[in-house]
Amino acid sequence: MKKIRVAVIGPGRISRAHLNAIRKNADVAKLSYVVGLAHEQERTAALAKEFGADQASDNLALTLSDPELDAVVLTVPNHLHREVAIQAMRAGKHVLVEKPLANSLEDADAMIAEANASGRVLMVAQCRRFFAGAAQAQKRVRELGRPLDITHVLGVFVDDAKVDWWRSAAKAGGLALGLNGPHVVDTILWLMGELPVRVYTQTSRLKPEKWEGEDQATVVLTFADGSIATGHLSLNMPAHVNERWIVGPNGSMQLTNDRTLTLNGETVVSAELTPYIDGDESFDGQFREFAMAIGEGRSPMCSAAELRPVVAVLEAALESASRNAPIELVAT
Repeated sequence: MKKIRVAVIGPGRISRAHLNAIRKNADVAKLSYVVGLAHEQERTAALAKEFGADQASDNLALTLSDPELDAVVLTVPNHLHREVAIQAMRAGKHVLVEKPLANSLEDADAMIAEANASGRVLMVAQCRRFFAGAAQAQKRVRELGRPLDITHVLGVFVDDAKVDWWRSAAKAGGLALGLNGPHVVDTILWLMGELPVRVYTQTSRLKPEKWEGEDQATVVLTFADGSIATGHLSLNMPAHVNERWIVGPNGSMQLTNDRTLTLNGETVVSAELTPYIDGDESFDGQFREFAMAIGEGRSPMCSAAELRPVVAVLEAALESASRNAPIELVAT
């Protein structure tokens, strides 16, 4: 297939993982631009040089007007996803947007509508699906039977906001729920294969002086067949943890760091933990899926339409925490 020409928009810390993925997929893609704001010129230029981009740019409109540019990877703040993604698609570009798809269903639906109208690929960067352990868990979860009970504990350590927009609950989509909630909710829905009927969430702030949003959250999802999933999120755990336990009437699975899967105590697949920010198999596979979907003219895994329910659940989770009450979900 013809190589796609790509721009990475947003020179923040997660951009390195995407830039590494583009470089590792040089047989299907070429990095044309790294784009940042005027005050980010130095970092933008440094990344463009390091990863071999044709040029650095601080003019988004001019970049998007390039007729040779096929696609963009958006690593801009959560609250800007709608604006920039729609601008890119209206310019005829395919879009891979960092998770979450959007902070609200209203924004998500506007983005999906534009993707449909323009015929562009709109894919969400839910990278954890592309680890071998996670993929095998989704493939074999049916062996456990139904109903299922899933518990996911995802804890990281954030001493202070890495960027200013993390301090704003509106911009970050809460905080723990906006940053890591998409990973927890997406893999739960992916494993369950259906949508929950009820969402109940409790949150807390252990560092209220640092940010407006929650840095601890527990989300309980109830499904129509009696399955239950619980996600525990923390930004206060120096010893990072990412563990899932999936239990059914026929046995259990444990998925560690998305890489190591055991089924009824026997190892199915195992891999070492690697620093994702420098690029790993999940980002590599994710970008390749994006490029191949464009080249083959098909919908990608993790399309925006597929990921819309994640936004719905997270929106309900924030409402539940605010009201201290369960929220019933209505399929739309």
